This record gives sequence, structure tokens and C-alpha cells, in this order.
Amino acid sequence: MKKFKALILGFVGASSVASAEVEMKYYPSAGDVFELQAPADWQQNANSDYLSISSPGGSVSITASAYSKNGGSLEEFAEYRFSSVQDFYTPQTEVRSIESGVLREYEGVWPGDPAPTYYAVAAVEVGKAFVSITVVTDRKDYGENKPMYIKIFETIKVNS
Repeated sequence: MKKFKALILGFVGASSVASAEVEMKYYPSAGDVFELQAPADWQQNANSDYLSISSPGGSVSITASAYSKNGGSLEEFAEYRFSSVQDFYTPQTEVRSIESGVLREYEGVWPGDPAPTYYAVAAVEVGKAFVSITVVTDRKDYGENKPMYIKIFETIKVNS
């Protein structure tokens, strides 16, 4: 397991951010196609179609799915992925580069949800696949923990 310095928010009633060592571990996707790093104390949710991880208490969720390239480009995949959320979320940033991919942040209210959520979507290219990774949280948490979330987006690896 790997540790790195990150800003974290105590998910149970804390209102301030503290700098701490966060123990990280790799979580495998369904079928062990790929894996990504996230805090070791988070919970992997059972799902046969995609990777789903939640923070203690469930205030933050991460989902990820792999797609075959089939000759497409990262830009085409990212545009397709970003367009699928624009009916419910408003872009908060322009598309920007991250390691092996691109990232765009959104905010809005998903149908059936009582409050706005912050929705960060990364499209990355790893080996012969594209992977879509999404963090759903609130604006405050995302802002306070952005370095950790970027690190999560950048740790994706495809298993052989």
C-alpha cells in the first residue's frame, strides 16, 4: 500500500480540514480489468458492471468504467462522456489536462437528489482502453480534497 500527503476532511461531523498521511490501496474493477487507488478505509461496493467506492458514511462516491478504444481518440471519448452529464450539471471548469487524460468539473442537482452535488469527471487513456472516473461529493469537500481526487484520477492502471 502506498501513502501520500493529502488534505482530508473528516467525513463524520468535522468542519475543518487537516493535513494527514492517508493510507491508500488499489481497488480492482469487476473482472479485474483495471484498478485505481483510493483511501484504504473506503468501502468498495459490489457491482458487476463498474467499480464503485464510497467514503465512510457515504458522503463521497467514486465510480469508474473501462471502454475499448475501437479506434477512437481520447478527445472523442471525453466529449462523449462529458456530454452525458450536461443535461443535469453545469460545467464549473474548462476541460483541463491531467496525467493520461482530461478532467472537467460540474455542479448541479441529479434527478431525485435533494441537494446540489459536485461532479468531477476524468477521461483517461490507459493501454488499450479508455476509463471514465467520476467523483461525486459536495463543492466544499471537492475544493478541500482536490489534490487527493486528482491523485485518484491519475493512479488508474489496466491489468494484463
